[in-house]
Amino acid sequence: MNIDAVFKRTSKERIIQYYIRQYERQRLYIYPICCHLAGRKIETGFTIIDLKDGSSSLLSPSVQNFIKIASQICQDYYPETLGMMYIINVSWIIKTGWWIVKAFLDAKTVAKIHIKGNDFQKALLEHVDSENLPKFLGGTCECQPDGCIGTNSGPWKTVFEKFPKETDPETVKYPLLPER
Repeated sequence: MNIDAVFKRTSKERIIQYYIRQYERQRLYIYPICCHLAGRKIETGFTIIDLKDGSSSLLSPSVQNFIKIASQICQDYYPETLGMMYIINVSWIIKTGWWIVKAFLDAKTVAKIHIKGNDFQKALLEHVDSENLPKFLGGTCECQPDGCIGTNSGPWKTVFEKFPKETDPETVKYPLLPER
């Protein structure tokens, strides 16, 4: 993702609204559907951030601003939704920076974040079934060139297709969002 291009096309406020919409969509639709199908409570997510060909750009001010916005929304409004996060293809510079940054974070949060170089496939497959992980991340999913990323795949897809207006993050009115 080219963060500089994102900030040229939109504002900080719209990014905040986007993130809140996505978190609320998970809270109102995705987690309940997953709970129903699994027969147990599911209220956290598994995040993979791939820094391949881009970890040095993390040092730019615009990327740091973007990360700050996304992190603050999660921390302030959805603190317990992060189940686990893997940051993969991390350079030694970022690994070194992580050792400094994690000293300032809550121990519970640090325990949820795993930093990996290019030796991440086995670790991901311990948590994600191979058929649900894109091939380029070590899985077998080939439903798109980049796996299922951006396809809205999952057990909630049927509900979203059946009720497109009710579940569209652009049209749903969420409790935390101000009126447009």
